[in-house]
Amino acid sequence: MSRTRPSSRLERAARTRRAIVVATAEAVAERGVRGMRVEDVAARAGVSTSLLYYHFDDRLTLLRAALDHANAQAPSGLLRVPHAGTTEFEAVRNALLRELDTVPQIRNNSIVWNEISATAVFEPELREDLRRVTAEWNGWVAEAIAAGVAEGSIRAGLDPADTAELLTSVVEGLSLRWLAGSLELERARVLCRDAIDAILSPA
Repeated sequence: MSRTRPSSRLERAARTRRAIVVATAEAVAERGVRGMRVEDVAARAGVSTSLLYYHFDDRLTLLRAALDHANAQAPSGLLRVPHAGTTEFEAVRNALLRELDTVPQIRNNSIVWNEISATAVFEPELREDLRRVTAEWNGWVAEAIAAGVAEGSIRAGLDPADTAELLTSVVEGLSLRWLAGSLELERARVLCRDAIDAILSPA
């Protein structure tokens, strides 16, 4: 009788966890945090509820994992990899503008982020997670800004950390207004681009 290798079990467990996380993010994107049901997530992921709870302790743990997933998939994460042929200014502008997009994956990420941010107002247990992923986002942008200042494509004298915090706050606010229907997407993108240019451009 053949036995399943430990590596195979680990790979299968990793696939199951990922399927559950993706299903959670999709459920939040479609129905919001309040409309997300653990049973629906399990069905969407193709697992039993008991198996879901084997991997994730509770609903809060699922939300944390969905937030990490949205952060990992965010367009701004592209700032972590080399972007040959593009100035740091262009890289920052392109990455932040891509956060405002109707591509399903990007739009869903934005919904998950905004939904969990709003939920953290009433569920303090999520705040540390939100601070952590926001700090990661700010860090990606800040590093690119610092590199842009060094190469001359971004205005000298800027504090990279403060400037990154400002720009990600602009993107987050515009994203919320777009998703809530109080601002058209193209208008949001124009405002975002103008803010980036005004703050970062050395001209």
